[in-house]
Amino acid sequence: MLKYWLFRLASLTLPLLPAPVCYGLASVSGDLAYLLAPGVRNVVCCNMRRALGLSADERRVRRAARHVFRNAAKNHVDLFRLPHFDLDYLNRNLAIHGLEHFQSALEQGKGVIIATAHLGNFDLMAQVLAARSHKFTVLVEALQPEPLFRLVTGLRSSRGLSFLPVGPGGLRATLRSLQRGEIVGVACDRYIQGSGMRVRFLDKEATLPTGAVDLALRTGAAVLPAFSIRQDGGRFALYIEPPLSFTISNGSELKENMERLVVPIEKYIRGYPEQWVIFRRVWQHGEER
Repeated sequence: MLKYWLFRLASLTLPLLPAPVCYGLASVSGDLAYLLAPGVRNVVCCNMRRALGLSADERRVRRAARHVFRNAAKNHVDLFRLPHFDLDYLNRNLAIHGLEHFQSALEQGKGVIIATAHLGNFDLMAQVLAARSHKFTVLVEALQPEPLFRLVTGLRSSRGLSFLPVGPGGLRATLRSLQRGEIVGVACDRYIQGSGMRVRFLDKEATLPTGAVDLALRTGAAVLPAFSIRQDGGRFALYIEPPLSFTISNGSELKENMERLVVPIEKYIRGYPEQWVIFRRVWQHGEER
């Protein structure tokens, strides 16, 4: 419960401080976490070796890993401050590229799947898109303890988003949302539970979740890769890619479509490796090299 009370305290105090002070504290906290959590640091370094390419020297890998910790802390700052943001603030600080893809897909009426990764700050991206659309539901990992999950989802839901834990119940609910023409957000870069498939990811096979592809094949919803990238000065850029063209009913569509889904995810992770804030192994032990 210690983590819960720390989050609760931060959610009450950080919104009272100027943003530059909050981000400064986040950088210091990220550095401390990098130094004091050797196990997690080693996992992040393994992920960075893949994101940077195996030719990257160890100094570059560790520098990137340190920035991952810093960016994760900044994401938490944004989360704690989120209920105090208004749409005007979000519009001023987040530039959207490819919004026409989202609007066009939404007009088709079959639902939209936002396929993303643990990159940049997904929460701000979701808030801005939700303000331009119908109901927006996001599948997330259930945090423990339960009060922490309720606190975090409460902060994230402050602007009208809905969050469901990954699992059979969550997938059924998102299926119904898409059938109503709504929007569903799915992180596709780390397998948690449910349906997964071995696919080549950053030049090495890993098990990735098939939820986005499964939902698209069952509903006909458009799948739009979208990624929020942190920039200088507390600003963000949201990149929405054109909808993916999926193969349907040839007997091997799941594998082929997963391979297509991985391409834009790899592109953005390689472009912004320090913002890939993922702290668990994507590849099994011994597979990082």
